Amino acid sequence: MAKTYDLIIVGAGPAGLMAAKAAGESGLSVALLERKQSITDINRSCATMFAIEDDYYFGERMFFSEEQRRLVFPVTGFTVPYDGPYRNFYAWHLYTSDNKHCIKLGSYEANQQKGPKGRLSVTYSKHHLLTSLLADAGKAGVTVLTGANVTALLRGSETSRIRTAEGLKLEAPYIIAADGINSRIVQQLGLNRGRRFYGTLQGISYYMTGLNLPHPEAINYPMLFHKKSGYPVMVWIEPSPYEEEEFWVYCGGPSHPELNYKDELDRLIMDSPFSSWFPRPVIRRTQAHVANIWAPVAAPVMGNVLIAGDAGWTVEAECTGSMMCGLKAAGAVTEALRNGKRGPEAVGSYSAWWNRHFSEAQDYKEFLLLLSSALVGQETSLYLNKLVTETLPCSLNPYHLLKAINSVIMDKLGQIQKERPDIVQTLQAVSNLSLEEQMKPLVGTGFPNR
Repeated sequence: MAKTYDLIIVGAGPAGLMAAKAAGESGLSVALLERKQSITDINRSCATMFAIEDDYYFGERMFFSEEQRRLVFPVTGFTVPYDGPYRNFYAWHLYTSDNKHCIKLGSYEANQQKGPKGRLSVTYSKHHLLTSLLADAGKAGVTVLTGANVTALLRGSETSRIRTAEGLKLEAPYIIAADGINSRIVQQLGLNRGRRFYGTLQGISYYMTGLNLPHPEAINYPMLFHKKSGYPVMVWIEPSPYEEEEFWVYCGGPSHPELNYKDELDRLIMDSPFSSWFPRPVIRRTQAHVANIWAPVAAPVMGNVLIAGDAGWTVEAECTGSMMCGLKAAGAVTEALRNGKRGPEAVGSYSAWWNRHFSEAQDYKEFLLLLSSALVGQETSLYLNKLVTETLPCSLNPYHLLKAINSVIMDKLGQIQKERPDIVQTLQAVSNLSLEEQMKPLVGTGFPNR
């Protein structure tokens, strides 16, 4: 016989833990299922930077209060205690593949002199964040079930049932799907069949010491390319929150049968124009990830299932956006149960909030242009990016990055026409293609899990 709860939450990341904490503190009986045995162990590559402080993001003007040691969400109206380590960083630097030119978002030196008030944001410990949320969920009486792999979701008009590979049977009037970017619940609901697929991302990351960076308290972003396939290879280097001399070094991008991102990361360190950044490399910890790139779900509620965080968005909703989703989803369920109602209309406040803060607040296609823009190739990218000599506004907003860079490039279209008319023709041809057409090569080498 299935055990009955008010709410079942699948996935114990930032969205699921926040939902469990909020629902439990509101008096609901909650079961939280997580496939990992240890919720707070972080084995997936994750930059874990506070995204973002410098601008509105997901309709929120969030920030980290050092004085109160809290993550603050003034628009949504909540705070999250954080007692772990963190590191400030002051700019975002994009380097051309030959390491001869740097596009600067923000003045590193000027911002660094201002101290915390001049920072772009902070890196922090996801382990500490999840540990705090998990402890609060436990205090609120939430039943936490680890090592639980959901294999079936059986939806009914009044309640739905969850079954796991381990033999658990649970039942509740509402379910929150917070099981991440490769969500099993969303797949079982059949929603992936209606979502546009843009490819598969793969990546590997090292926590390292022995680096000598030109700007250690910045995001350092070399823009590389795979020699054989021509695919863009994304590198991301940021200060680790754990130790002053430690850095998080990531290498990843679209999947391709001939592209091994560990090999690319090792080549970056040992045999590339950036090898001088790694004079005494020591790898302390290794992480990896695989993630499908989907368009957002058409609606964040299907029947009595609410979809939260990465499970319903494109690539990632960040820890910040995911916690917002968890809080609002739990609130909508609490309100519906208090009113004695069932069904999607009863949790309509969550759908309205999602549309306002996600679908209407930013265009997911602008995020994906970061990938498609590099598909013009290494030689063209080198030429165009070296035209950007101005220091651009200091921003961590990925939806605005390409706009700032392209604005400078378009202002120099006359120079490009004179020096490289072939590149003007390439840009014109690309501009006539839809995003779907631009990313068609990535779709062909991806692995859709419909």
